[in-house]
Formats: sequence, structure tokens, C-alpha cells
Amino acid sequence: MNDVQKALQERYEHIHPLLFLRSLERAKTNGELFDLLHGMPDEYPIMWDEESRAWHVTDLLQSNGEE
Repeated sequence: MNDVQKALQERYEHIHPLLFLRSLERAKTNGELFDLLHGMPDEYPIMWDEESRAWHVTDLLQSNGEE
């Protein structure tokens, strides 16, 4: 982890460490890491959406369209 990433980890210490590491894995730049952390939803459960490259709140009880 570089100095910028360590500073972001300190700034967003309220984010669970596993979510921080998953965001770190998915971010291509430090700027994108900031965007992911800053836009992290406050509610749970959350899920990664590859299409929009962001974390989103998900409803685990909602049907996935298959019947």
C-alpha cells in the first residue's frame, strides 16, 4: 500500500477493513479508490456492480427475475 492509500484508509476508518481491501483490489487508480470509498453506501448489505464499477445496496430477499 502506498502513502495515498494509507491516508485513505485512515480517513475512511469507519469502513470495514474487508470492504476497504475489496475496494483497493477493484480500483485502478488512487482517484478511483477515493471515489469508491466516498460513495460507499451507509446501509448493508452491499454488492459490487461491475457494470457501474461501484458498490450498491442490495435486497437479498428480492427475486432475481427467475420463477
